[in-house]
Amino acid sequence: MPGFNYSKWDRIELSDDEETHHPNLDKNLNIRVNRITRDRKEEEIDTEKEKLTAAGKHDQAEKLENKRPLHVDNICHVAEERTIIQSSSGRKDTFKKGEESFKVDDYSLFKQDNQSLLDSFEKADWEESRSLLINHGDVLMEEYANSYYMLTALEEEMKGHRKKMEKLCKQGQIISQIFQLAEPMKRPPRDLVPRFFERFEGDASKAAFQEGVDHFKNQLIQRAIVKKQEEAKEEAEAAEEEQQPEDAQPVSLVEAMYTMTPEERKGPGGLDPVEVFESLPETLQNCFKSGDVDMLKQVASSMDPAEFDNHFKRIIDAGLWSKG
Repeated sequence: MPGFNYSKWDRIELSDDEETHHPNLDKNLNIRVNRITRDRKEEEIDTEKEKLTAAGKHDQAEKLENKRPLHVDNICHVAEERTIIQSSSGRKDTFKKGEESFKVDDYSLFKQDNQSLLDSFEKADWEESRSLLINHGDVLMEEYANSYYMLTALEEEMKGHRKKMEKLCKQGQIISQIFQLAEPMKRPPRDLVPRFFERFEGDASKAAFQEGVDHFKNQLIQRAIVKKQEEAKEEAEAAEEEQQPEDAQPVSLVEAMYTMTPEERKGPGGLDPVEVFESLPETLQNCFKSGDVDMLKQVASSMDPAEFDNHFKRIIDAGLWSKG
């Protein structure tokens, strides 16, 4: 059954431009520090994964890969181009020739753009379903529509909404069985919509169709039971992992700067934050190591004002502190 695993999207990290920064550090330096830290995490995962794979521990390597944070640089890949041809009749046929694959992003956009039509088809009776598929086959005969009804049916069953699940199964099976009818004929599924409904005109034929719906429905009920068990197991494992000490320690901003080239870490005033940091009195260095603003205020009040102002101007030019 087509569907999507949404759990991986819980691992998405915010982009470098989001407000995940130290409130006083220069924003551009913050972005560079975040990227360096992210790259270090990637390298650690790659190294550990290679060790596990070499040791034959493929299950552990796969679990480690599933924990890899997702971000703008690895959330999608290009697989092929998509060309859509629209005729004067309004019909759209999709030819896949190297389609650009954005995984769940494409599916989410499909739902967002067509939610009203998807809802209408969900509520439609037999004749209304025929009409909607003929008039809106460019949308309803998309693979994403098939996936939508199957996935939503599973979600509703897991929520305990049996009646809604049964209706979604029936509508999804109309689409799915048209796809099955078209496959051996090597025809676009949309072309087979009239033939499908003609085939199931009689009571005996409709009973056969319903038998297929019931079979799929029973499979989905069993899948929902297994999926709940899987989720409970994953939650228990996650809770156990949270109780264990983390191997990787968070990288401080000061430490991260030392892993960057002088050009990468250069501040807005053109100064090198590492050189400026190392030239500061130990009391000021401790303020930046800890990120303690109150400590900085105490140091400022105890230091000669002219000396502090001189240090602080260089701190700002190095990007160690934001004027804002």
